[in-house]
Amino acid sequence: MSSDKVLFEEQDDIAILKLNRPEKRNALDPETVLLFNDYSEKAKDKKYKSVVITGNGGAFCAGADLRPSGDSMGWESVEKALNEGYHIGLNNLIEMDKVVIAAVEGPCAGIGCAYYMSSDIVFMAQSSFFQIGFSKIGLIPDGGSTWLLPRIVGYQRAFRMASEAQRVSAEECKNLGMCAEVSADGKTLEDAIEMAKVYADFAPIALMRTKQLMRESFTRSYYDQLKEEAKLQDDLVGSKDNLEGVAAFVEKRKAKFTGE
Repeated sequence: MSSDKVLFEEQDDIAILKLNRPEKRNALDPETVLLFNDYSEKAKDKKYKSVVITGNGGAFCAGADLRPSGDSMGWESVEKALNEGYHIGLNNLIEMDKVVIAAVEGPCAGIGCAYYMSSDIVFMAQSSFFQIGFSKIGLIPDGGSTWLLPRIVGYQRAFRMASEAQRVSAEECKNLGMCAEVSADGKTLEDAIEMAKVYADFAPIALMRTKQLMRESFTRSYYDQLKEEAKLQDDLVGSKDNLEGVAAFVEKRKAKFTGE
């Protein structure tokens, strides 16, 4: 595999994953998918406190490459490509025990939207846009988009965005709660890294559990969620990070969390 289709970079304790097919607007071919899977697995290492995903060359991701070169990397069907390829990296983002921040320049389309929505925080450039365009080619949204999007914007809005292949601007995405911030063009990665540094200072286990609880809340009842919160809170009370956080609060200083 050509390892330059996805770049893995480090900035202090932040892992940065960059899709690197700018000539294709970072469309995903099989090699790129597999490399992203490998690098998203690498980003799970405890030495990284937060993760940023982005694309090179003024585009986030134009979706799947409809004219990929080379063979199918062993995938015999689209179902296998999704289950054995795309879903691995997407699940890595969803289940990552740290914050995942997406820095979006230019188009975010097709299954690229699933990577966007699998992140915890999104920064979009002023001129960037979000477009689930599967309906234009007679397909359904995939990569978990039909599960994620209705939960972010509500059923009716999600259905129209998907069925009409609506092009949604960065400002509208922010208004809909789909992205946290709109950055100046060319500055999303810089802004995302600054946010990643902020999260790198948070208590890692508390952050991980908060993400876990919120992600899993979609499939739990309110009563079951209360019970799970109580169980996990009991584990955290009295931990080294909890005691350090309380001491720092009382002493009016910055806490130094260790993940213990």
